[in-house]
Amino acid sequence: MSNIEAPQSSPLVRKIARITAKPNRGQALSEALRDLEFATRREVGCREFAFFRALSDPDSFVLVETFENEMALELHLALPHTRRFFAVKLVENVTVAAISK
Repeated sequence: MSNIEAPQSSPLVRKIARITAKPNRGQALSEALRDLEFATRREVGCREFAFFRALSDPDSFVLVETFENEMALELHLALPHTRRFFAVKLVENVTVAAISK
C-alpha cells in the first residue's frame, strides 16, 4: 500500500439566489434566464443550473446553481452568455445564499 494520498479536489460551490425582476419585466427575465440556463448547463464545471418562477409573483425567481469549484464559477461569470444576461439589466434585486463552498 502506498503512502501517497489522492489529491484533494476543490469543494463544490452551491448557491441559491432569489432574483426579482424590475417591475413588469418578469416575462423578459424568464426568457433571459431560460437562455442563460441552456448555455450554462453545457459549461465545463457546471453540475446544476436551474431556475424556478414563483407561482404567486411573476417577477420573482429562484436560481439554484452548483459548480465544480470556484474557478468554474469564475469562468461562468466571465463567459459571453453570462455577461449578456447581466447587460440587459432586467434584475431589480438579487439575494444569494451560499449553501457550500
